[in-house]
Amino acid sequence: MPNGSLDRYIGKVSLDWKTRYRILSGLASALLYLHEECGNPVVHRDVKPNNVMLDSEFNAHLGDFGIARLLQNDNFGNTMAAGTPGYLAPEVSYTGRATLESDVYSFGMVVLEVVCGRRSRGMMEENSLVDHVWTTHEKNELFTCVDPTLEGKFDEEEVRRSILVGLACMHPDRRHRPRMRKVVQIFMNPDEPLIKIAVSRPTAVSLPLHSSHSDSIASEFSSNKAPAEGKGSMDSLPDEMTVVFDDR
Repeated sequence: MPNGSLDRYIGKVSLDWKTRYRILSGLASALLYLHEECGNPVVHRDVKPNNVMLDSEFNAHLGDFGIARLLQNDNFGNTMAAGTPGYLAPEVSYTGRATLESDVYSFGMVVLEVVCGRRSRGMMEENSLVDHVWTTHEKNELFTCVDPTLEGKFDEEEVRRSILVGLACMHPDRRHRPRMRKVVQIFMNPDEPLIKIAVSRPTAVSLPLHSSHSDSIASEFSSNKAPAEGKGSMDSLPDEMTVVFDDR
């Protein structure tokens, strides 16, 4: 692609807001195609700026399907955890299962990086990008996190919608992340209702108990709790287990 990857333009070479918004819209459309429009859903598993290629007009093309997986009769990719630290959804680290929702999480991180003009190594780093954006949201000062190289030359409504989409996509509980169809509608239609997000940053991670890794978590969970009378310890476990964490 003539303009290389998106990685070279985050915190390095500045792009105007119109171009950034077009890139995010194109990437969202690519993921919508993979998740809902190409037959059996495909989970990319490594959505990040390095894998977003830009043509001569800065249209986004998602590349590098080396670790992508086809989802057939269930919602989980039965593979070992793979991807790039900083873009992996929190539940993937626990379960090793790639899902459409984990792609959505990675997309959310890319959105925040593009808007803020800053790369992130993940939520656990000191003064993380995600923590910074949440702080501006909580203080109702959302525009203070926008890339300063734009010098205030951006569409405020598009920026607001982009940041809120990014935060919604990065919800730690995968069940609360939007589908890519909703994301595309928000980017393409200024009248599309926004996703409601919490005033304060949520911290609960929901873990599906469907993999060998999560089975070990479930076994440890059940061994530390006495089962109810008349019930087997594993039979009494729910399909999802919620873990609360605090990375601040």
